[in-house]
Amino acid sequence: MNCHEQGTTRLLLTRIPFFREVVIMSFDCPHCHFHNNEIQSAGVIQERGCAYTFKLESKLDLDRQLVKSETCTAKFVELDLEIPAQRGQLTNIEGLLGLVLEDLAGDQPVRKNLQPEAYEKIEEFIKKGREMLDGNSFPFSIKLDDPAGNSWVEPKPDDARNKWIRQDYVRTPEQNAALGLVDTTGDQAREEEEEDAIRPDEVHTFPATCPSCVRPCSTHMKLVEIPHFKEVVIMSTVCDDCGCKSTF
Repeated sequence: MNCHEQGTTRLLLTRIPFFREVVIMSFDCPHCHFHNNEIQSAGVIQERGCAYTFKLESKLDLDRQLVKSETCTAKFVELDLEIPAQRGQLTNIEGLLGLVLEDLAGDQPVRKNLQPEAYEKIEEFIKKGREMLDGNSFPFSIKLDDPAGNSWVEPKPDDARNKWIRQDYVRTPEQNAALGLVDTTGDQAREEEEEDAIRPDEVHTFPATCPSCVRPCSTHMKLVEIPHFKEVVIMSTVCDDCGCKSTF
């Protein structure tokens, strides 16, 4: 709901232990009572992307803190739920999953009347997700994938092997482009060079001055390949005013 009234945004720079600094933003509208919280990384895009896989085995694992940046996708594997890259979040695993289920449940009354089949399927999905939150479906896994390298899942010193896995990877050209890291100046320069290049069998014309009457005229230029020799450039100037011709 948009009330178009003035609200208040608060910013807080904080450091997450064993991670890095983030900016926490909180918006509150006293008119429509809309609240929104999100985070942004206070650092730069990292040299490599990062992917985390965390296996939940108890309710304590639901309390693990996580940072989901605005470029990160999160997936609850067993639930087949993928949360796309959107606003940044500082929360825990329970909060991330619970927010999705809450959003889905909020639209269920409308679906029940307009889309009964979709309502039934989503109701089963919500039930399965809540069983996970209630601790009745362990173990299950969550995966974070962030090309910018600014997302994170909290580790513990006593985590068993393969419970918490981090993998750094080299971004693809498409991922670099999505992050705005592609340098197009080099490509543009090459395109301009190709456009200005002299190609065989093409006649190029450019303005010149007649060497005899000093009036404007045109010079024609062509690249010719001489067999068993080399490429030469032939230039010809013809003046329409005085009839002077020059070839070299």
